[in-house]
Amino acid sequence: MNLNANPTPDQLREMIRQCDDAAGNHVLWVKKTGEVELSAVPVNQTPDGFERNHPEMQIRFETFLAGNEYVGPEAARDDEWVSELFARLVREWSGAKGRPEVVSIDPAW
Repeated sequence: MNLNANPTPDQLREMIRQCDDAAGNHVLWVKKTGEVELSAVPVNQTPDGFERNHPEMQIRFETFLAGNEYVGPEAARDDEWVSELFARLVREWSGAKGRPEVVSIDPAW
């Protein structure tokens, strides 16, 4: 899913569905190109360490902690969650695109 190419909530829903909430923490982030990624955070890595290992990062949401159903099939079925997250991605991208620093997004909506 690329935020510069008319993304849809269903594309985000599919990304969320493919993750395993029980497998560990995840981070939703956007590359400088607008490509959205949803990645598992290695167990031995902090969120800041994850950011340092991805110099192409433009936006990083706060870490989705395992067991809270932010990702996985159940989360993907939550229309309100997917809609809110999608709207936030699109809104934040318009202000973050092209900035020299990584924009960190607090999950407090």
